[in-house]
This record gives sequence, C-alpha cells and structure tokens, in this order.
Amino acid sequence: MDTNTRMHESPPEEVETAEGSGLEFTRPKIDVMQLLFWGCLLISIAAASVALAWPKASGAPGPILLIAMGSGGLVFLLWTVRGAGRMLGLFPEKGSAIRAAQASQPRFGWIEALDESVLIADQGGAPVAANTAYKDLTSMALMVSQGDNAPVTVDRLFGASPGLAAPVYRLSKDAKAGMARREVLPPITIGPEQVPAQYEISVSPLPRGKVLWRIRPIAGEREATGAADLKSLYVEDAPMGFFAARPDGTITYANSWLRDTLGLPESARNVRIDDIMRPEFVKMLSRDRKTGLPGRVDVQIRGRDGIEIPVHAITTWSGRGAEAAGRTILLPSAQMLNGGEERFALTGSRPPRPDGDPMFDDAPFGAVRLQGDSVQGAIILDANRALMEMTGGQAAPGGQFAAMFQAEDGEDALSSVLVDAIDKPVGLKLAGKDPRHVNVFVALDGNGRPSVAYVMDITDQRQLEIRLAHGEKMQAIGQLAGGVAHDFNNVLQGIILNNEELMVRHPLGDPSYSNLQSINEFAMRAKELVKMLLAYARQQTFKREIFAVPDFLSEFSILLRQLLDERIELEVVHGRDVPHIKADKNQLENAILNLATNARDAMLSHKNGGKLTIRTARATGADAHAKGFKFVEDGEYMLIEVEDTGHGMSKDVMEKIFQPFFTTKEAGVGTGLGLATVYGIIKQSGGYVCTTSTVGKGTTFHIYLPALKAEEVPAPVEATAADKAAARPMDISGRGRILLIEDEDGVRGIAASLLRSRGYEVEEACDGEEAMEILEDNPQSFDLVISDVVMPGKDGPTLIREAKDLLGHARVIFISGYAERDIAQQLDDDRAVSFLPKPFTVRQLAERVKQELGSPSKEAA
Repeated sequence: MDTNTRMHESPPEEVETAEGSGLEFTRPKIDVMQLLFWGCLLISIAAASVALAWPKASGAPGPILLIAMGSGGLVFLLWTVRGAGRMLGLFPEKGSAIRAAQASQPRFGWIEALDESVLIADQGGAPVAANTAYKDLTSMALMVSQGDNAPVTVDRLFGASPGLAAPVYRLSKDAKAGMARREVLPPITIGPEQVPAQYEISVSPLPRGKVLWRIRPIAGEREATGAADLKSLYVEDAPMGFFAARPDGTITYANSWLRDTLGLPESARNVRIDDIMRPEFVKMLSRDRKTGLPGRVDVQIRGRDGIEIPVHAITTWSGRGAEAAGRTILLPSAQMLNGGEERFALTGSRPPRPDGDPMFDDAPFGAVRLQGDSVQGAIILDANRALMEMTGGQAAPGGQFAAMFQAEDGEDALSSVLVDAIDKPVGLKLAGKDPRHVNVFVALDGNGRPSVAYVMDITDQRQLEIRLAHGEKMQAIGQLAGGVAHDFNNVLQGIILNNEELMVRHPLGDPSYSNLQSINEFAMRAKELVKMLLAYARQQTFKREIFAVPDFLSEFSILLRQLLDERIELEVVHGRDVPHIKADKNQLENAILNLATNARDAMLSHKNGGKLTIRTARATGADAHAKGFKFVEDGEYMLIEVEDTGHGMSKDVMEKIFQPFFTTKEAGVGTGLGLATVYGIIKQSGGYVCTTSTVGKGTTFHIYLPALKAEEVPAPVEATAADKAAARPMDISGRGRILLIEDEDGVRGIAASLLRSRGYEVEEACDGEEAMEILEDNPQSFDLVISDVVMPGKDGPTLIREAKDLLGHARVIFISGYAERDIAQQLDDDRAVSFLPKPFTVRQLAERVKQELGSPSKEAA
C-alpha cells in the first residue's frame, strides 16, 4: 500500500551567514571615517587629562576639556558594553549592521513560504522549527492547542494509528542516516470529526545535521476511495462490483467487474451514479449517509445497452460535508441467482441469505468482523457459521475477540500474540472444554483498526506434528539405548564366560564359589536390564509363533495371580470371535507382566488395593479412531486392555511414561524401564500401545496387535517323537573344525578356549578380512563358522556371502547383541543359518554348536 522512492532532487537549503554555509569572507578593512572618529575622541580625552594634571597650563578651557573627557569616556563605555560595539566590535566593517539585523530575525523563516506542513528536526527526530501549517495539523491530529509551544515529532503526530508505524519508522531510519525518502501513508481518519485523509511524507537532509520533513495531503481518486493502490487491496480484480463516489454523485472509481458489466471503458470519466441507475435508487443509496452505518438495499444497475441488472448494494459513508466519500459493493441479488438471465453463476454451497454475505457466511474457515481501536480490545460484530461451530457458540456478536482464545501465558502474552497476528498467521488455542489449535490472521481497515479476522482449524495438523516429533524423539532414544545395550552385551559376554570358567575351576565347596555365584547373579540381572533396553529399542530377537490370545492369557493368568498381592482382584474377560496373532509369547508375557506390576504398585500405594481387569476383543482401526487414537492405521486388530483402579495419571505424566528411566515411584524403587519395554515389544510386534487415564479413577492400556485372517492360521500339529527327544538333555561335547570370528578379543579368546575344552578344533579371526584369508588358505575345510554380525570393516553377512565358494557345506551361526532381523535373507544362497543372541552362557553356546554339527537332519541341501 506504500510507495517508497528515493528522492534525487536537492532539498531547499538553509540560508545563513555563519561559518560553514559556503560563503567566503575576506579580511576586514578599517574605515577612514571610523579611524578619524576614534582619533578625535582619543585627542579630546588626552587634552582633558592634561588640563586636569596641569590646570595652570590650560587656563580657562580646562573645565571644558574635563567635561569633554567625561563625555568621551561615557560614549566609549556605552559603545563597548551596551551598544552596537558589543556585537560589531571596535572597528566594524561595512554592512555589519545590516547583517546583524538579519541575524536577529527567526531562523528557517523560509519554511513559512511553503504551502505544506514542514518540520525542521535534527537527525534524531527532535524538532527544531515548524511552519504554521504543521502546527495547525498538529492541533487537528492531537486535538490540542499548540500556541507558542515547541512543535511535536512526526511519530507522535501519527502515533495514534498503528498502521502508520512502519512507514514512519522507515522515514526516521533514513533521516538519521542522512538519506532522502518518500512514503505514501495508508488512509486514516483525523480530527475530532474523523475526516478521512491520506498523506505523503518526504524527508531530505539539510546542512549541519538537520532534516527537512514535508507532509503533503493527497487528494483526488485516492482520497475518494481511501486507497493508495486499489489493486493492492484486491478491489480491482474482485469477483463483485465496487465503486466510490462523492456527495454530488460523481463516481471517482469503478472496478473492472463493474466496468465490464456496464460496458464502460477503463478511461471513462465524469460518470455519475444517476447515469447507471434510476434516481429513486440513487436516493436509496444515500439515505444512510448521516448515520455512518452500512446501508443494504436491492437496486438495479443499467448498462450502456439499457438493460437493467438486479444487484444487492451495500453502501458505507465516511467523513462529512464536501469531504464525505461513499463506497458501494454490488452483489448479485437472490432474484438474479435463482432465475432470469444466466449472467452470474452460483458458486456457494447454498443460496445466499437476503441479509447476509455468502462469501462470509459459507466460508470453510472461521471469519469474524471486528470493531475497536486495537486487536486486544476488539468487539465481535459478526461471526460466520464455521467459527460458531468451531467455538461452540462462544463467538457470539458483542463478545470480546480476545476471550475466544486461551491465555496460557497470561493476558499480556495473549495481547502480544494477537498484535503479531496482524498481516501474518499466529498459532493459538480456542477456549473451551475441547480446545482446538487454530491459526489466526487479522486484517486492518483503511484507518488502521482491526476489521476482519480469519481463524483456521489446524488441530489435526498440530496433532500430527506432535506425534511426529514424539516418534522422532522415541526413535532417537531407542537408537541410543540399542547402541548402549549392544556395547554392554559384549562386556557382559566376557564377564559371563570368564565367570563360568572360574566356577568350573572353583566348584561348590571352594571358598571362592560364593563370590563367583554372586558375580553370576549380578551378571544375569544386568542381562535382563539389557534385554529391556533392547526391547525398547526394538532390537530384540523375536521368535514369533501363531497362537490364540485367550488360551495364552488363561495359562498366564495362573502365574499372574501368584505375582499380584492378595488385596488385588484379578479378572480376565475374553470377547467373542477373538482372532489369532503372530507374536513372541515370551515377549508378550513380559509386556503384560510389566503393565500388571505397575498397576499393582499404583493401587497399593494410593488405595491399599483395587481391581485389575484384562480384556480381549476383536477391534478395527475405526474403533481405535473413535477412542481418540487417530494414529492407528485401518485394519483388523486383536485388542488387549489392561485396566486398573489406581490413582490415574495427569496429562504431563502420560506424555513421558514410555521414556526410558522415567518413573513416578520413590527413589530406588523400580528401574524406569518397565513401560519403555512394553512400548518396544508392542512396536516390534507391529502393533500400537495407547493410554487413557483419569486422575482419581484409574488407567487403561490399550494394546492393538495385527490380527491374522482365518486362512493364515495353520491347523494344530501334535509334537513328534523326534521333538520330544530333542527336549531331553544332551551331551555337549563333540568333534569338528570351527572358524570363530569375533572383534572383541576377550570374548573370542574365552569362547575359543571353552569350545576346545569340549573337543572341537577352533581357528580364530578378529575381523572379516582375516577370516577371508584363513578361508582362502584352507578352502572347504571347516564344518562350522561362528561369526559376529557387526564388525569393523567387513561384517558377518558380507563375509559369508563373499566366501560361499570357500565354505563348502559349512553351517553358520551368527552371534550379536542386536536382533536377528532375518539375517538369512541377506545371503545369496540357501545356506542353513542360525542365530545366538548375546550374552550367552557356555552351555548355550555348546548346545547350539552340538545341534548344528550333530543333527544329520539339518545338513545343508
């Protein structure tokens, strides 16, 4: 709306006779007449002095000479002390008196000759001088009598209009930098009668650090329409008619829609309102001129072809007398939309109301008309249907606009955010029981006051952003937990293997046995903690199987009753037609056990007992959405609900419960990994874990696991004799040549030593490159390869894939602290591969080696 230009013309310069004004002064010359005058004065004083010193020598003229001396001294004294000599000096040059007279006149007197408001200020904006026009403008704008008071600054002059702050700031900035600038200000109303006006302000540098401010009113078309650039207000290309007119009926502006409808060229001039409609319609448009309120009336406009078109006119008037200006919006009338000529197309979702604006009422986002001097104190004049539904009726006319929003950080912070909403969207929350996230955008009218606000519901978008941020945070924590668990697994592996070797050397009865047994117990506890971290990081080794959850829970509930306190009532309720799932039974047991123990602790600590209910049912994604879990994807699910009657959780606590090491229990009680483990297990199983809680009533965990279709469930198979025989204890000694690849020296050394003690021939390699060299030197000579998965340089799967021709029929066991992750699929052949997770015991390693080398049914094809 502003037009900013740099001015290249030279500003009027201050005319002064002081040093630095550009004039060159010559050395002053002594006037002969002045020299004669002062010489005579000195001679008379000398003669009088002689007469006074030697009265007899002077005779009768002595007293006369004495009188002359006194007179001359008095003249000299008055000249130098109080007279012109004080300003002109003892020997003034010619013209000094004239210049002194000019200097006594007011500075910058030339600004009175300008027909615009002018202010002379320093570069910081402090006023120095102003002409009468500027003082009159100040009196009208501030509604005070200036009199002989010092002029005010420009920013104070227009400080009451917020819309002018930006252009005035830009002008002040360039003035301080000694640069010229011109700005066209937005239209405002000024004075006690609120007369519409618009000004152009320019700044120009003057000598000696002064700045010239010129304020010129803009008249003509801009003053009539109240806009510096009509196209910038989207009026020119608006899909409706608009025209501005003077009180005498002259149309000063018509937009393109109206010109095209009437058949008028863009260059048309001197068009009057009675040229485009009948006189009775002209009177109807001007009947609300004195009230200043918008007037609505159905009229007919007439084109150049003589055809009259029915429209609905909305007219507003501003100003008084000859300075008044009228603005009229023309909308297609209901009559035109429902029949007659097909010149207008109905684009709304319903016909517009006779007393409403369809573009406002049927907008798919919230819109509200405002009245007031500031956004913070604005009053609602009208709100559309979308906003009324969004706020639950709180956006009723007459209410305060700011009261629609939550003041989470206080009223002052809310006011500041609403001011920021001018010309840019800001995020807020609507007040009410179910607060919604919205973007708010406030538009100002031509007077710099809030006129319309748009409110867009972004609740779904904000929830998606929150879930995405939470997911990224949990993923980052999971990656950290997985990395720590993997490194710790290697440490534990060395501790467990070395401790078991020492327990063999120091059997029961040895004085050191009890200490070694304690080390083993602590190592097992550390192993369980690492398993929890891996479960949270979703890097556990899962052994999925298909089973029915009701049968699984019926068996597990027997153990669960023994773990719960007798003051806790346990109830298991199964739904009908519950689907099968494919999951790891042990991990699912671990998840439910963690939820049950947490519920037990909550009920015992706050209510000294309670009821724990576990329910199963068939569910769908739509059922989860109905409960508020929008992030659950569509599909069929097996639902397990664990509900307690404890004290419940607040919203802040619920946002953190799945974070590792977060706990609400007392210090030293619990690890803070229980719910984090549940989260990891369910996520790794492809499901969702959701929470609902009410403080004082209890908490419910909803576990959604993917359900299997009926055709995916295999028929039950009885255990074979071979399987039953495999379950019996086995001899863990054997024969065979093994290649052991492990980057941890301590783990590799103790594992190789233990395998050699069981009768195996073991070759060691510290990484994939060394193992490749051994295989190249001894191709197809190994019966079994035991390799770590993650190693520096060439990892385990890459080694096996590249050395497949050197391995022959050797079987492969991968060992790692990470999850299996279908390692066999990373290999190019059908080689038999098994996985042994770290940390493992000596017996677990020996049994797995025995199984791979001693079972003929597992020989490679």
